[in-house]
Amino acid sequence: MFGNVTAIFLDRDGTIIADRNYLSDPDGVELLDGAKEGILNLKKFGCELFLFSNQSGIARGIITADDVLRCNARMDELLGGGVFREICVAPEGPDDAQFYRKPSPKFIVEMMEKYGFLRKNCHMVGDRECDIFAGINAGVNPVLISSGHTSSAEMATLSLSADVKIFPSILDFSNWLIGNPP
Repeated sequence: MFGNVTAIFLDRDGTIIADRNYLSDPDGVELLDGAKEGILNLKKFGCELFLFSNQSGIARGIITADDVLRCNARMDELLGGGVFREICVAPEGPDDAQFYRKPSPKFIVEMMEKYGFLRKNCHMVGDRECDIFAGINAGVNPVLISSGHTSSAEMATLSLSADVKIFPSILDFSNWLIGNPP
């Protein structure tokens, strides 16, 4: 369906919005510096955007699925609305059977099959190792946003071992991608 279109799979907390442990209140949604501009750049460039977020607080009973939906709606509103083609919220906890919880590539693979994206044109963008490994496991381009959850040593190891691109923000990533299209 979309063939050569670039697909971007984005983590939420620590990548697009400030990471607030188990965010349940939409009033706590705060876009990271450059997030809105970067996402708008990607949309203007013709990218299809997907949200892919682990939310173990649901399995742990700390937050509800409705809390996550309300926070996602607030984030989408702050980004200008209608940003994501599809959204995957993985509610599993770390000790649960893993279906969509990153580093599972299941959501990425399903979307590539559904829309006919080429792996070389897909990027998984996140701020944690599990995001990077979801991209690696799906065979797409992993991109690390260095917002503080991954140590310098981990970033160096990831960039060398898996050809992970590292950027300080989504804006920096979008500027790079626009200058280096697949």
